[in-house]
Amino acid sequence: MAKPAKFLRNVPRLSTLFPLVLYVLFILCILVLAFSSRSHSDGKGQKTEQAGSGASSNESPDGPAPLVYRKLEESVLKELTEAFAKADTNGDKHLTVQELAKFINFKIREHIDEAIRTNPIMFVEIDHKPRDGLVSWDEYQGYWLRGQGIQGDSHMKKSAFDKLDRKVKESIARDKAHWMEAARTDPLSLTLDEFLSFRHPESSTVNLLNLVDDILRQFDEDGDDHLTVEEFSDVQTTDLGEGKKFILSQNVRERREEFTKVIDKNRDGKADRGELLSYVDPRHPRYAIQEASTLFTLADANKDKKLLMHEMLAKSAIFISSKMVHTAESFHDEF
Repeated sequence: MAKPAKFLRNVPRLSTLFPLVLYVLFILCILVLAFSSRSHSDGKGQKTEQAGSGASSNESPDGPAPLVYRKLEESVLKELTEAFAKADTNGDKHLTVQELAKFINFKIREHIDEAIRTNPIMFVEIDHKPRDGLVSWDEYQGYWLRGQGIQGDSHMKKSAFDKLDRKVKESIARDKAHWMEAARTDPLSLTLDEFLSFRHPESSTVNLLNLVDDILRQFDEDGDDHLTVEEFSDVQTTDLGEGKKFILSQNVRERREEFTKVIDKNRDGKADRGELLSYVDPRHPRYAIQEASTLFTLADANKDKKLLMHEMLAKSAIFISSKMVHTAESFHDEF
């Protein structure tokens, strides 16, 4: 009996073992939870990676994964995909710079033809108080405000004008400035041709003839109303003044080549007003070629001279504001 009693005296008391057991159990629970959480995270990460690689492997060489498409607004995606499909005339799922230039030139011609066709229709619709063959600023302003759902005219009270949205006020101020530029005979009214210059300056023959005059004034050194290749290739004379929009090459070799191949159509060594008018006309293919080349430079990521759909979508902001998609807005930002 002495040995068992001695043994029992050496065994720790229950009050000492209980906290120790609880502490060990607590540590074990923490370890189990931590291991379980880590295993779950690793599994989730692995699934995500597999899903990602699956999306990448399923990605068509002609376009990005669906996630890229979802980043674009539906309307923007629709406009770009429709434009791409129309420009891709042979249906090979990519555009060459020639295809893009041809499509841009088509859009430019379509826009200008439409502007010239609809100009008399709008002119007659606005010209009614009185119907005198002229559109006054008051007539136009009332017509424009009604189109915006606003009741008023150019004589609206200041209190009413102050309540207009800021963008509306900016549009009115911008229109007024363009109006004054187009009004060559009377600042308060426009003729039919002047109205076309006001609404679509890129479509106005009068504007283009004025541009030809500016070119001759700057380059025609002997004043014979013709340009020679030597006069045109003078790279020091390039400033036609604010608002004059046309594109010139920037070195002598390019200028001479442009004069010979593009401007001097009858190959007589001189450019007359008719040839210069064709040269500055936005419908001239050179404008479309230059814009297409610029778009390719910005969007052809792998420089393979083939524009794929996903390359165009990656530069959506550039294309949506170009003449490929929004032709009218692009012109009106320039002129």
